[in-house]
Amino acid sequence: MRKTLATVAIMLLVFSLVPLGCTKSSENDEEAIRTLLNSSAYTNEEQTRGYGADDSTPTQGGGGFLAGSLYDGYDTIPFVRFRRFIPAGGISRTIVINIPAYPAYPDTTALATINSDIQGKFLNCFDTTTNPLYVWRKSVHDQAVRKVYLTKHDNRWHVRKLSPLEFTTVDPAYELRVVELSAHATSWPVSDTFCLITADTLLTRDELPCFVPADTVTVWVTATTTGDSCWAFLHHGRPKWPFRWRRPYFKTGTMTFERTWHIGPEGYERPQVRPSGHDAIGWSTLLGDSSKPYVAAAWGVPYIVKNPDEQIPEE
Repeated sequence: MRKTLATVAIMLLVFSLVPLGCTKSSENDEEAIRTLLNSSAYTNEEQTRGYGADDSTPTQGGGGFLAGSLYDGYDTIPFVRFRRFIPAGGISRTIVINIPAYPAYPDTTALATINSDIQGKFLNCFDTTTNPLYVWRKSVHDQAVRKVYLTKHDNRWHVRKLSPLEFTTVDPAYELRVVELSAHATSWPVSDTFCLITADTLLTRDELPCFVPADTVTVWVTATTTGDSCWAFLHHGRPKWPFRWRRPYFKTGTMTFERTWHIGPEGYERPQVRPSGHDAIGWSTLLGDSSKPYVAAAWGVPYIVKNPDEQIPEE
């Protein structure tokens, strides 16, 4: 009897230790995943910040504290200068991790959801008849979501797939969304086109747009709205300053836009992961005073610049 009780006590002790061990392992895995996602060029905060305070570099002419209207001709978009000012601490990121990634998947898989809360000011100027010029200010409150699928091997976690970074305005006056993004590079076969029709798509690193230095890239964007019309802008360039640009798309339809850009003046580091943003902004947000609401939406998609004989960058 004593032997039986002793055996039962030992078994209970062993089983009581199992959850503690699993919990500690799970905490270590989550910490490792967060560290990876915060440092990876595919998923770090620079992918979000390209949409914020640093998007006012002029492409030609202009200057001053609202630097650059970023237009290619008055026949394309009316005169407007604008900037999103996102102060230090204006972006708050949280990462929610599920291990395993999905029910019945192994514990060596994970699905991470990166949520960013973005707050700041939108400054715009569209009237050149006043002296001094009127600069209007509107509150910015956007959110961005990205999902990342990871696997673990050799005791390390690795980014396997990621979705576009989808930006939307919190509690907008009307709904505005990007709904399609396509791209084609001159270095690709004629039949090849990168195409996204939902922000829920998980892309492997091999499926991300990949360009060679001096490539010419044509991009098409479609947006949809329940209210005001919009204009779209392209953000691209190095992960960090000083080479990052924002350029307007050309409108090809009521809510469709097209733009060509050249890979080259963004510096010479390669292979390299660079952020791109495809940014739709409400018409009255751009060309209205402070009484008009701020409404915007965007997709952020990393792209890779490398020569054909170079490897796609690791995480």
